[in-house]
Amino acid sequence: MSDAPSGARTAGAPAPLLAALFATRRRSLVQACFLTIYLVWGVSYAVGRIMATELPPLLAAGVRFCFSGTLLTLLVYASGLTLPTRARDWRLAVSASLLGIAVSNGLNVLALQHVASSQVALISASSAFWIAWTGMYGRHPAPVSRRTWLGLLVGFVGVAILVSAHGVGLHARFGWQLVVLGSALAWALATAAIRESQPECDPLAFTASYLLVGGVTLAAIGLATGDAARWAWSPAGLAAMVFLAIFSSTLAFLAYTYLLRHEPPARIGTYAYVNPLVAVFAGWALLDERLNVRQWAGTAVIFAGVVLVRNLRLFPRLRPRR
Repeated sequence: MSDAPSGARTAGAPAPLLAALFATRRRSLVQACFLTIYLVWGVSYAVGRIMATELPPLLAAGVRFCFSGTLLTLLVYASGLTLPTRARDWRLAVSASLLGIAVSNGLNVLALQHVASSQVALISASSAFWIAWTGMYGRHPAPVSRRTWLGLLVGFVGVAILVSAHGVGLHARFGWQLVVLGSALAWALATAAIRESQPECDPLAFTASYLLVGGVTLAAIGLATGDAARWAWSPAGLAAMVFLAIFSSTLAFLAYTYLLRHEPPARIGTYAYVNPLVAVFAGWALLDERLNVRQWAGTAVIFAGVVLVRNLRLFPRLRPRR
C-alpha cells in the first residue's frame, strides 16, 4: 500500500494549525481595534469640548488633522510605502475627507462650543443607524438582520429622548443638537464612500491622505472665517489638540480603517452606542457634566439597543473552531 496518502496528510497537517493561528491573530486585532475606537473616541468628546472652548474650533481642528496626517505620512514612507498614486484613490480621499472631516468634524466641533460633550456623544449615536442603513446598498451590500434593525431602532429612539430632554426652545440648544445629527449623517456617508470604493492603495497611505486633505480643508475654512485673529495660546486647549491628534485622529483612525475592510457596517456602527457611555463618564470626570433623569433614560434605551445589536457582547467573535 502506498505511503502517499499518509505523506499527504502529514504535509497538510499544519494547514489547520496555521488557519487557527491566523484566525486567533485576526480576532485579537479586531478586538483591539474595537477597544481603541470605543475608548479613545468616547473620551475625545470631552477633550474636544476643551479644545473647542479654549481655541478657535475650526482652525484648531484643522491643525489637529494636519498634524496627525503628517505623522501617518512619515510612517508611510518609513514603512517603504508611498501616498496614493492613482487619481481614483485621491478622488476618494478628497470626497471622503470632505464628508468625514470637513463637514462631520467641522459641525461637531462647532456644536461642542454650545452643547455638553456627553450630550453631543449621545446624539452622535445615531450614526450607527445611518451606517447600517447605507451599508445595505451599493456594490458591497451588507444585509441587516431583524434583531439588528430592532437594536438600531431602539438606539435611535434613545437618541430622540436625549434630543428632547431639554425641550425645543432656544435655551435648549435644539438647533445645535440638530447640527450634531447632521454631523452623524455626514460621517455615515463618508464611511459608506470608503467602504464602497475600496481604495487600491495601502490602508495606511489612504488614511494619511484622508487626514491631510481634511485637515487642510478645515484649517482653510478656519482661516477664512477669522479663527487666526481669535487664536489664544491656551495650555489646556493645546494639550487637548495634541491628544486628539495623536490618539483620536491617528491611532483610532487606523483602527477604524482596518475595521471598515474586515467587519460589516452594523458591527462597526456599534461604536456610536458605546462611545456615549464612555463620554458620559469622561464628561463627568473632566468637565463636571451631569445628566438629568430623561437623559439617563435615553442612555438606558441606547444601551438596550447595544445589547440587541451586539447580542450581549461588546466585541465580535469569530465562529468557534471545531
